[in-house]
Amino acid sequence: MQGPNIDDVELQGIIPRMVRTVFNRIETSSQNIEFSVKVSMCEIYNERIRDLFNPQKDNLKIHEERTKGVYIQGITENWVGDENEVYQLMKLGNSNRSITATNMNAESSRSHSMFVLTLIMNNVEDGSCKTGKLSLVDLAGSEKISKTGAQGQTLEEAKNINKSLTTLGKVIVALTDKKISHIPYRESKLTRILSESLGGNSKTCLIITCSPHPFNDQ
Repeated sequence: MQGPNIDDVELQGIIPRMVRTVFNRIETSSQNIEFSVKVSMCEIYNERIRDLFNPQKDNLKIHEERTKGVYIQGITENWVGDENEVYQLMKLGNSNRSITATNMNAESSRSHSMFVLTLIMNNVEDGSCKTGKLSLVDLAGSEKISKTGAQGQTLEEAKNINKSLTTLGKVIVALTDKKISHIPYRESKLTRILSESLGGNSKTCLIITCSPHPFNDQ
């Protein structure tokens, strides 16, 4: 999602490219609109939400209010003025992620990470204000225990990863099946946080990477 080198335009991943696009649009926007941008970054590790800008903030809670919607209470939100400030924060957040070596991956992500960019647009002519939120989520890969060789803590991590991904699949199925009335958002922290992105006033895009090799056929 971030790419092998955030500082190299050619090697940037989806998130830094998206950030650069947002600030390019701001520069070419109407002069009567004032923009403010803030970002946050967290990971869901073993069903605990951790602030990646301030790792001491561990096990943060999810709340919901009528005006704010679903949000993570107490998470660090940094105001930024350009894409380079965002890139530096992304490096900080990425350095705090939980990774472990497995038989399949020397640097296997043991958590789902979420990068959120909030854009506030104030119209200086009529005083109106609009807020948009862009959530970019890097999901940990589904793991087959017999292949990864996971044991102990790594095994527990794999179970939580697979459970949350299974719940995400159940939520997507429920949203597309009109016969299902209950959407199981609350069965995992991942789907609870993404409830508005999946079923609210939003547009959602899912990008899947998978191996075509028969070894990975399940």
